Amino acid sequence: MTEQHETFPGKFQALLLIGLLIVIEVVLFVVVLSTGLLADIDIEDVAGFITVVGNGILFIGLMAYKRIGYAELFHPAKHSVAATMTLVSAPILLIVPGLALLTGWMDSFVEQLFPMSAEDAELLDSLLAPAALSILFTCVAAPVLEEMLFRGVILRAFLRQYSRRFSILWSATLFGIAHFNVYQLVTAFMAGLVTGWLYERCRSLWPGILLHAAYNGFVTYDYYVWSTQPEADGSMLSSIPAGVAVAAAIVGGAVLLRLLTSRPAPSPRA
Repeated sequence: MTEQHETFPGKFQALLLIGLLIVIEVVLFVVVLSTGLLADIDIEDVAGFITVVGNGILFIGLMAYKRIGYAELFHPAKHSVAATMTLVSAPILLIVPGLALLTGWMDSFVEQLFPMSAEDAELLDSLLAPAALSILFTCVAAPVLEEMLFRGVILRAFLRQYSRRFSILWSATLFGIAHFNVYQLVTAFMAGLVTGWLYERCRSLWPGILLHAAYNGFVTYDYYVWSTQPEADGSMLSSIPAGVAVAAAIVGGAVLLRLLTSRPAPSPRA
């Protein structure tokens, strides 16, 4: 299947797509409430369901418009998926705790500037609660669908029209905006920078999906550890000491930089 509309979306079209995503999710929320669907499911699981379905609806529409196959979307690189993941999986997993630590510190700063209401705090707590359905949405469905949309479609199109730096920065910004609240914006932006860089260097969604899923899983687990140990220092990761997390991130980051910057990046049209 030959891809159509290779440079869609552009930078402003992508921003409009985020607005459309908001509309889709609002409509879904209204439909769910008005019809009583999912009435027996916790609100945090409903929110996760709506996020996943909203991203899925928009993504399916974009796939039909661009006429791109899933194999080409997930791994347009010439080298195999197995070769790519063998190369980068270990260092990606090493940087996850350090990335979580960094975004946690940045989130704390944002919360000082914009103190959370009781409702916001309760909603965030519910989203991080380690329930089976919310874990499925957070650690499996969301990483796959969000990487398909933001890196597979949006960043892929950006790299064909703009500089690599602008493409990664703007796609990460849109990813932050798409989380619809200031408390997750910084975290999503930082994660978007890393997954965007991985996509630009590897031309594969699989490294970003691994990072995204591992990060969400680690944060969920860390929240569980913190919530069951009220005496833990809330400014630090409670499941892994900060020094260990930073050291692992330095090692993993150095390995990734050595592996992925020692060779030219694939062509933006790859």
